[in-house]
Amino acid sequence: MSLKVKIPADSLQLGMYVVELDRPWLDVPLMFQKFMIKREVELKTLKEYCKYVYIEVDEQFWSLQKDKLKAKAKTAPLPENTPLHHELKRAHGTYEAAREEAINLFELAKMGMSLDIAHTRRVIQSCMISIMSNANALFWLTRIKDKSQFTAEHSVRVAILAIALGKYLKLDEEQLELLGLCGMLHDLGKTQIPEEIVDKPCQLTEVEMRVMQKHTILGYELVNSDHTINRTVKDVIKNHHAHIDGTGYPKLPAEQISFYCRIISIVDAYDSMTSDTCYNRSLSARDALKELFNQRNKQFDGELVEAFIRMLGIYPPGTLVEMSNGEVGIVISTHPEKKLKPKVELVRDSEGKLRKSLIIDLSKSPADKSGMRYSIKRPLADGAMGFDMRSYIQQTHHIQSNSQR
Repeated sequence: MSLKVKIPADSLQLGMYVVELDRPWLDVPLMFQKFMIKREVELKTLKEYCKYVYIEVDEQFWSLQKDKLKAKAKTAPLPENTPLHHELKRAHGTYEAAREEAINLFELAKMGMSLDIAHTRRVIQSCMISIMSNANALFWLTRIKDKSQFTAEHSVRVAILAIALGKYLKLDEEQLELLGLCGMLHDLGKTQIPEEIVDKPCQLTEVEMRVMQKHTILGYELVNSDHTINRTVKDVIKNHHAHIDGTGYPKLPAEQISFYCRIISIVDAYDSMTSDTCYNRSLSARDALKELFNQRNKQFDGELVEAFIRMLGIYPPGTLVEMSNGEVGIVISTHPEKKLKPKVELVRDSEGKLRKSLIIDLSKSPADKSGMRYSIKRPLADGAMGFDMRSYIQQTHHIQSNSQR
């Protein structure tokens, strides 16, 4: 069944079938009325003369693509309505609750029991509140990682980063909640894979990799009959490893990969690359973003990759960095227009010892005691130089994890 859909002219692409304009056809220098856009000159003309047009699309195609077209609107910087160190305590409680929820979900799935999605939704809503207050606090907390709970914690981090990207793309609250649910549940199928494969401390064999790849279908089968779970979430569980170029698993044409799948696949890969896993040592955030950039329009949606990089900046909040004078700091927040000059909290001196915390804004060219201007020498992987983000937050911000209460 075909639908007539109104879209912004800026969202037009080659191959779309235009059936109506926002002005008379004779006002636009085109040879045809109702035509498929086949040439760049036609695309340019429509964008120049029209604010919006009507296109004819297949109903199924439109259901998959409408959110992506919405997201082509201008992005908006993430809000910082609350200072980071004020938001951090609330965000920590939110993160711990989300972590416990994810662990519980995976345990229930492993035992074949039904999931309480209503409770999961409330946890996601708490994450949304924190992100809308100051996302940098949760960004910091996503750098605290426990190898023994990797899959569950990974799902929480994917949910948080996906919600943040959705907020950056100016999606509405209903869409943000749906993105969060997609992130929390996308790897549910790993509960159905033998633990000796999931937790194998070295590279998987080809046969083991084929078994691991079944987690997408097994996860889908776990939730397919659960009517409390949105079908978009089910689609993400099944298809988040499909690639834009038709590779990955399952192999799907790009037009069948939903907007939500495209976001989750990017965030999923980023968090995996920046985490120590059984298979790989973690990359620095900057190196992981480079890899995403290199895979745009191949493995990942190019526009969404570029939006994700713009949102996080070259040095994402929570990144451990070595300064030009040998001191070590943590990135607090980034400047949209000055990506190489974020705000940094200095945490170690040039000899590697903990120092009294000092926040500097690199955009203002601060200098150390010797008069040397601060700049970032290089980003560090999480845990580099023995730095423990969990201990640092607990010591400096008087926050304890649930396990230590």
